[in-house]
Amino acid sequence: MIQLYKNKNTIKFKKAGANNMDVEKLYPEKVFHYFREISKIPRGSKKEKEISDWLVKFAKGRGLQVMQDQNYNVVIKKKASEGYKDFSPLILQGHMDMVWEKNKDTKFNFETQGIELVEKEGFLKANGTTLGADNGIAVAYALAILDSDDIKHPALEILITTDEEEGMSGAENLDYSVFDGKTLINLDTEEYGEIYVSSAGGGRTTTQFILSPKKIKTEDSTLISIEIKGLSGGHSGAEIHKNFGNSNKIMGEVLYHLSKRYSMRLIHIDGGEKVNAIPREAMVHLNVKLDGDTVKEFEKAAKLAFGNILKDFKAVDKSPIIEVSEISIEKLGKKPAEISQSDTANIISYLHEFPNGIQAMSKQVEGLVETSINLGVAKTASVGGNIQMTFKALSRSSVSASLQNLISEITDLARKHGANIKVDSAHLPWEYKEHSEIRDLIVKSFKKLTGKDAEIKAIHAGLECGIFTNKMENLDVVSIGPNIYGAHTPEERMDIKSVGDTWKLLLKILEDYNIK
Repeated sequence: MIQLYKNKNTIKFKKAGANNMDVEKLYPEKVFHYFREISKIPRGSKKEKEISDWLVKFAKGRGLQVMQDQNYNVVIKKKASEGYKDFSPLILQGHMDMVWEKNKDTKFNFETQGIELVEKEGFLKANGTTLGADNGIAVAYALAILDSDDIKHPALEILITTDEEEGMSGAENLDYSVFDGKTLINLDTEEYGEIYVSSAGGGRTTTQFILSPKKIKTEDSTLISIEIKGLSGGHSGAEIHKNFGNSNKIMGEVLYHLSKRYSMRLIHIDGGEKVNAIPREAMVHLNVKLDGDTVKEFEKAAKLAFGNILKDFKAVDKSPIIEVSEISIEKLGKKPAEISQSDTANIISYLHEFPNGIQAMSKQVEGLVETSINLGVAKTASVGGNIQMTFKALSRSSVSASLQNLISEITDLARKHGANIKVDSAHLPWEYKEHSEIRDLIVKSFKKLTGKDAEIKAIHAGLECGIFTNKMENLDVVSIGPNIYGAHTPEERMDIKSVGDTWKLLLKILEDYNIK
């Protein structure tokens, strides 16, 4: 149910975190002010109530019409400035949630702490965690516009959605009857000067193996840990073409090669945290029959396989590492258990057969990935007296039939190996529209502002635009944004100059807006 608020009382906001630098001296000051403010508020996917309520208070404090639904989506409306009242309302859109990722050695609690901002060499980044520029910068742009009285603009409908990163349930379950506009600018792409007009659809799969635990016996075997780390990670859509290594897939291949020489029983596997991020690290605990070999010889075999796999995958990561060590049973925690050799072989075979990375390139757009898949998460848990091994993947494609075929392939693979599989959060591609008034307007505004031609592009990442165009008839959509690198990883950084350049472009678009 939508709740409508109209209130002209000024509201003071309680701070919800701490930042270690003053970004408000950066240009544009008001944009960075609001980016700093929302960075104080924990806002992971499916945990957006606090930031959503904060946005409602912001709007109420400025006498703006605001709506908040049961999914914590927020819509804020602002009347047109003088001279723009005859034009169609413009929808500006971004999402309030962010990916929570941190380095293993970073002591940080996303649930209670605000993001610690760091300015370095022209970039804004965070201290050992994701920055949340994806897509906090869209929220900051929107708030800066709403909080200004000297910007020329048509009637504005600001849409800030929830759960974009974990399944787009906010956009999927939104009541679209609240909008009067038929033109939408999404602010969730990450390359200044490029206008995006198409994006991939996606579907998430969760595969679970329910396995019988076995008591660990080490009379004729050795407990060994294998860790893969030092990989770059990255966005599983926008950066899938960069050949960054996937730690889960690489670990599966290392185990596959080792299993040809050694009898092994799997105790634990752990890799990746988010299905939409290329995993950077993975770890397994094994019970291995060395049959006369030393741990050093086992390590040598693992490192040889690791090196060959990186070459085969053409991985470009700068500092990939594999570490092999003998471990004690005490390190495995309370009541450790292993799975049988046959179950281990089945898991290893599943990982070996699992497709990963680019599956097809576009036949229409040169250099665009059409279809891909990312094996983002591998986890082990004890559930109901059994060992549960879970593998989560995200499939993407700009072609609906190819997306469905890939999901069917993953489903068949799970069933072949006796696993349960769930498919959810599927969303349709955002298809290119031949005639677009807003695209033409932005192209002209960019040319007037810079003297250069903007690039028209498609992106392999999944944007909410595909949901919008399927929910709102005749909607005209484009997507723009500043330069953001390393999204979904602790290396995420935002180019400060491009934030200002995108702000200038937004103001120019609003000034030039004449769509009826």
